[in-house]
Order: sequence, then C-alpha cells, then structure tokens
Amino acid sequence: MAKQTTENEEILKRLNVLIALNLQSLSKRREELDTRGQIAFLSSLKLKANEIAEILGKTSNHVNKELFYIRKDNK
Repeated sequence: MAKQTTENEEILKRLNVLIALNLQSLSKRREELDTRGQIAFLSSLKLKANEIAEILGKTSNHVNKELFYIRKDNK
C-alpha cells in the first residue's frame, strides 16, 4: 500500500508540473498573466486553493486572499 501511495504522489507531482508548464505557455502566447490572473485561470478549472498554491509555489493563504479579491471584483 505504501508503494502505491508513493507512486500516486509522484504522478500528482508530474501532473502539477504539466499544469504549471501549460500555464506558462498560455502566458507566452497571450499577454503575460500576473499571479492573480494565473489564480483566476486555475480556479476557473475548478482547482481548489491548496492545489493552486502547490502548482504556483505560493501559500494557501495567499491564494485564498487573491480568490477573495477576484470574487469581489466580479460582483
């Protein structure tokens, strides 16, 4: 069971890397996305704040704060 957990963690790490690379590619093709734009984009993909934080290398508190302002601006 421990081996399967380790394999799942490795797969998750690799998926996070792919998401981050795709996000960078998107930024280069269009205008540069700031951190708030990246968070908004990942949130629109239904990712949770802790998942976004892990992908972007930010804290969950930072991502939650940005999500608050994103929602506030959309009202």
